[in-house]
Amino acid sequence: MKDRVWEEISISNLKHNVEIIKSLAPQKTLFLLMKDNAYGHGAIEITKALQSDKDIAGYAVASIDEALNLRKANITKNIIIISHTYKKRFEEVVNNNIIQTVSTFDEAKELSDIATKKELNARIEIALDTGMGRIGFLIDDESNIQYALSEIKKINNLPNLSIHGFFSHFSVADEDFEHNILDKNYTDMQEELFNNFLEKIQNEEIKYKYSSISNSAGILNKYGKNASTIRPGIILYGISPSEYLDKFDFKPIMQMKARVMYIKEVEAQKSISYGRTYITKEKMKIATVSVGYGDGYPRTASNKAYVIINNKKCNIIGRVTMDMIMVDITNVDVKLYDEVILIGSSEDESISLKELCNITGDFTYEILTRVNHRVEKIYI
Repeated sequence: MKDRVWEEISISNLKHNVEIIKSLAPQKTLFLLMKDNAYGHGAIEITKALQSDKDIAGYAVASIDEALNLRKANITKNIIIISHTYKKRFEEVVNNNIIQTVSTFDEAKELSDIATKKELNARIEIALDTGMGRIGFLIDDESNIQYALSEIKKINNLPNLSIHGFFSHFSVADEDFEHNILDKNYTDMQEELFNNFLEKIQNEEIKYKYSSISNSAGILNKYGKNASTIRPGIILYGISPSEYLDKFDFKPIMQMKARVMYIKEVEAQKSISYGRTYITKEKMKIATVSVGYGDGYPRTASNKAYVIINNKKCNIIGRVTMDMIMVDITNVDVKLYDEVILIGSSEDESISLKELCNITGDFTYEILTRVNHRVEKIYI
């Protein structure tokens, strides 16, 4: 029996989501987003669960340390760092056969020099900025296109270095296209810039293996048809990137649970938790539950959200504290150490991550990734 707060991660739901992704983008190779510990779900366990899937060519992470953690766990598939890395760590990138994103010739030259010295081959992913404004060679007008082409041709001639692929990133593919033509037009423009630039790359006979532009929202909106790969992130874990795309049969793979640690009865006009934000109006029965914002549960749930105990909704009363919350169990049969569903479903009730965030005003991605290390993960 788990004694405080934990997450249950469903591998069957994970594989279900992968199959839906494949059906939405047939013939595409997959590079799965594992950054920030697989959006808080456990990158090592997730990659190991999917290692036999031949349609998965590799994984994308945000840092050298995330990449090394996968290598140390004997993950042998391609690993791409889709952010920039401090050049003093380029040697680790080369030594561990990690694919490094670059946006400048100087970065590529540094990797080439290290690889040449070690008699190894460095692999790079070249970022293209089609309108995200984050990283990559700008390709938004003819002048920038010509500059990017000239730099990439120089990169292509560097020794002991190969171009693994080109990628870009949509910035508004998760918006409401049905009612916002401006966002659709912007996404169309990004894809057109990307496709046109790749044509120019091919005309220059620059060799590369993969091309990618579709994130989760791009996949759901059927973008990236000319690219060879897709990069699913949040949908892999069963969460829609926006309410406008919440129409697919993805299944959340995570449930978060805790335990009732204390039960008490209080009279009317008693204050609960910090700040005295909740005052009882009548005699109440209250359970203290072993979770708090120190575990990653949102403080914004204070006096707003609910949990599920023994198939009944129980409102959170008072402020969420670092390690504990208090809930109203006046009309629910509850015993000490009963299981409490914070995110997930019972037989008749549910509180999804999306619903919790609708109540609190938080961002689903943020809640997933800020769950604390002291929250144990159980893979079922």
